Amino acid sequence: MKSKFEEFYYEDDKNYPVDVYWNLYDKNQAEAIRKYEGHIFCPLCRLAPLTVAKGNERRYFKVVESDMDKHDIDCSYRRKKAGKRETEKFYKDLDTTDIRNRLVSCMNRMLKKLNSSSSVGKVRTIERGKKALGFFDIETEGKEIKYLPHKNIYAKDLETDIDIQKIYYGKCSLYLIQYVPEGEEVKAYYLKVLNQETKKQICDIAISPFVYNYMKEQLDMLPDNKMTAKDFYICFSGVLEKSRYSYKCKLRDSRLLVLEKID
Repeated sequence: MKSKFEEFYYEDDKNYPVDVYWNLYDKNQAEAIRKYEGHIFCPLCRLAPLTVAKGNERRYFKVVESDMDKHDIDCSYRRKKAGKRETEKFYKDLDTTDIRNRLVSCMNRMLKKLNSSSSVGKVRTIERGKKALGFFDIETEGKEIKYLPHKNIYAKDLETDIDIQKIYYGKCSLYLIQYVPEGEEVKAYYLKVLNQETKKQICDIAISPFVYNYMKEQLDMLPDNKMTAKDFYICFSGVLEKSRYSYKCKLRDSRLLVLEKID
């Protein structure tokens, strides 16, 4: 199944948003082609080479038909993406270990170098027979294997299919604030997710006191103001909404957010 890729794996052992390529291409086409083409691969299995389509109106990355067999046999991008109804059904019946493993595996695979020392001694998954590249895969009611919608939080097209729940991930700066009406107890917590470099807000994640209590240990390590925001790997699942200046999301379940501090 052909997919349009929003990120790519480069030979320095890291994944990058496609904007890294296009920003250079718009400045110096020859340099972008020299540096990247022939050196970029599927961001998941890191084996199938990506081809760049440079149309006047449609620019995207793809794996051409003749290279599809170069994907790892277990790579999700061999399959179709799950639709809205299939995605909703999956999230209605969460298994604690399963969803945690999916988010941690996504964080480790999509955000870290393959041999990253930062993953040693950190959050670990319990494989329980799940294949290393199968963390996006689900089985539909029709017994077809499809992959869950997912997106790097730095993608420029966050509004595409925004009403479909997705797994979002990125290396971001984070801080946590409380909403406390005068004379009352805490009504909500807001996890502020910032661009790691510019510190511009990408989204905020609303967390109820009930959900907060289940992940207090994780969230209590976060600073409480933008000036002291700390860098973290973040992986969460939810439905984004466009707000005035950024995006917002409500965390309905503590199992749908995983954080890891970047040293």
